Amino acid sequence: MAAWCSIVAVIAACVTGCSAVPREAGAPLPELTRDMAEATFRKVVDGVSESGVTGFCSRHVRSTGSCAMLLDDALKWCLLPGDKPRVERAARIPQKGRSEGGWLLELHGRTADGQPYVSEFFVVRSAGEPPQAAFGVYWAGLGLAGSPFGPGNTKIPRHACPSSS
Repeated sequence: MAAWCSIVAVIAACVTGCSAVPREAGAPLPELTRDMAEATFRKVVDGVSESGVTGFCSRHVRSTGSCAMLLDDALKWCLLPGDKPRVERAARIPQKGRSEGGWLLELHGRTADGQPYVSEFFVVRSAGEPPQAAFGVYWAGLGLAGSPFGPGNTKIPRHACPSSS
């Protein structure tokens, strides 16, 4: 559980203070609508359904290093995605400082072993690029610190590895 908390802090720090592509001061952000964010999410879910999690980060996510860390932790906990989750809510995250902003989707779903989760899925768009998942691991109950959906919004599934008795 402590590992997940530190990962959420890393995600929050990057979302609020990182930008993969430097922008000129005052340059307009590329268009990113809720429909575009949800289409990006569907593309990620469909990609996992078709190809599994092998190569997931390099195929679907902008921040491949952070995604790889999150995916590795999810797999250590034997957490795999189940059926396609539902998007319950969405919120526009405005640009702030060096952050380019984006859309945050609240997802409700179940892991492959049937555990319910609530995750927050962040979609960003850099100039000249299509929208992309910021971190992508949507089935592990991760969220953003300072989420517009409120503190404690996510639900993390418990360790799912078979016990070795």
